[in-house]
Amino acid sequence: MKFEKLLIKSVDDSLKDTFGETAAEIIYKHLERKHSLKQEEIPKKLEAFIEGLEEFLSSGATVVAGMVLEKLCSNLGIERPSEALSNFVGCVTKLKKNY
Repeated sequence: MKFEKLLIKSVDDSLKDTFGETAAEIIYKHLERKHSLKQEEIPKKLEAFIEGLEEFLSSGATVVAGMVLEKLCSNLGIERPSEALSNFVGCVTKLKKNY
């Protein structure tokens, strides 16, 4: 599976596991409405994704980003890097390069 598809799946699974189907759809609608970010564009617009999460979830965005990274690393069959929580975008970019 392509890295981008794994990332989208990791985001989707993390949001639905944490908030449920309905709330995940509300978060996606917020991202699309306020940040012009569709679900399939998340891998190419990581900064907008994190910005939208922070706007919607405040400090909870850090927890969700950590869960996304945990799920992504699990899907890639690797251990999550220790610096992952402090720099989501940098960590995902690094994981993609190594994929």
